[in-house]
Amino acid sequence: MPLHTKHRPATLDEIVGNESVIASLQSVLTREKDRPHVYLFTGDAGTGKTTLAFIIKDILNCSESDFYYYNTANTRGVQTIRAIIDNCQFAPMNGDIKFFVMEEAHGITKDALDALLKFLEFVPEHVYFAFCTSEPERWHPKKRAALKRRCHTSEMKPLLLPEILKLLESILEKEGVKEFPDDVLVKIADVCNGSPGMALNLLDTVIDIADNETAFLAIESATVSEANIAQIAQVLIAGNGQWKDVATLVKGLSGEPESLRYAFLNYFNKVLLGRGKDTDRIAEILNIFCEPIMYSSHGGLTTEIYLAWKASIPTSAF
Repeated sequence: MPLHTKHRPATLDEIVGNESVIASLQSVLTREKDRPHVYLFTGDAGTGKTTLAFIIKDILNCSESDFYYYNTANTRGVQTIRAIIDNCQFAPMNGDIKFFVMEEAHGITKDALDALLKFLEFVPEHVYFAFCTSEPERWHPKKRAALKRRCHTSEMKPLLLPEILKLLESILEKEGVKEFPDDVLVKIADVCNGSPGMALNLLDTVIDIADNETAFLAIESATVSEANIAQIAQVLIAGNGQWKDVATLVKGLSGEPESLRYAFLNYFNKVLLGRGKDTDRIAEILNIFCEPIMYSSHGGLTTEIYLAWKASIPTSAF
C-alpha cells in the first residue's frame, strides 16, 4: 500500500502543521449546537484537504452507506447536483447524518453551482458538505464569495521544511527504517513544495534505494513527472485507455529514463501489494517494468509503457 494511503492521518491530532486550521476545526466540531454543516477546504495539491474531509466524516460518525464522494472533474453538471439535492431530502440509512465530499470542487459548472448555492442557504439538519479545491480562483469572484459565506472555510498552507522533515522521520520510524540518509530526506523536503502528499510519494519512490545517487535521480524524475506517471499508471490499471491518450502522456514525461522506469516499477509494486483483485494483470504489468533500459533510453521506456498498455487491455478489445 502506498505510504500516503497507509499513513493518512485518521484524526485531527495526527495532522502535521496548519495548527490554526486544526484548532478552528476542533473548536467548531465540538459544539453541541450551531455546528457548521458546510466546509470549504482550499490549498495546494497534497496539503491534506480531502484528508480533513474524511476526518470530519469520522468525527460526525457518518456511516459508509450515508457517505458520498464525488470528483467533480468527472461528475460536475447540474443533473448531478439536482440528484444530490433530491438525496438530501431523505433521512440517513444507518445513522444520524449524510455527508457529501466534493473533490476538485472548482470543476462544478455554473448552472450546477447556482443550484447548489441556493440549496446551501438552508441545509437540512442531517446533511453535511465538504468542498475541496486547489483552484478556488476558477470560480467567478461573486460565486466564490457566495460559497464562502455559506461555509466554514479553511486554507491549508504548505508545510515548512522542518515540518516536512518531522513528518518524513515519523513515517520512517513507523515503517521500521532505522537508518536513512539525511541528505535524501532534505532533498525530498526541498522539492516537495511543502506538500505532505508529495513528500510521502517521493519517500515511497526511494525508500528501497540503497544508492544515494540513484535516489537523487529518482527524486528528480518523480518531481518533474509525478503527475504524468500517476495518470499513465491509472490508465493502465483501469485497462480501458486508448494508446493515443497514453502516448500523449508519455510525451509529457521528462527526466532520466531509467529513473522513470524505476518510478513506474515502484508504483505498480505498491499497487500489487495493496490489490485485492486483478492481481495477475497488475503483476504482468509490473514484470514489464522490471527490465532495465539503461542502454535503450527513452525508446526503451516508451516500449515498456506500450507493452504494459497492451497487457492492461482485454484481448477481446483488439
